[in-house]
Amino acid sequence: MTIEDEINQQRFENAQQQAAMNVIFTANWLTNTYALALKPLDLSLQQLNVLSILKGQPKHRATVNFIRERLIDRMPNVSRLLNKLMEKGLIQKDRNTSDQRVVHILLTEKGAEAARKGRTIFQAVTYELSHDKAVLLNDLLNEFRA
Repeated sequence: MTIEDEINQQRFENAQQQAAMNVIFTANWLTNTYALALKPLDLSLQQLNVLSILKGQPKHRATVNFIRERLIDRMPNVSRLLNKLMEKGLIQKDRNTSDQRVVHILLTEKGAEAARKGRTIFQAVTYELSHDKAVLLNDLLNEFRA
């Protein structure tokens, strides 16, 4: 289905505007698809992103700033996101004894298990796009942001 059909718009001023709207619409569609898939784990895509970042770090720990810099969705309120993960028992906060401003985030065993399950669900989401088209799309999106 075309973007025009999806949003019930007859035409765009130019192909660049059409492409931009298509990227935004598709990003939202993909985000909603993953959010629905992760719902049984009671995890948002942003929360899974944090758990995955921590899982990939030595000793499954990182500073808040390290996490903030690597998030896919660079939202301003990382503290709130981390507090929700802590309430679920998926992470722990550890203040640096020599500098109270530095907070290390530690992935709990429950958090590591949630990250593993979330990754499995994330990888199970499929959509029709051949390998060659996926490579082309990646190249185009990289160029789009350049």
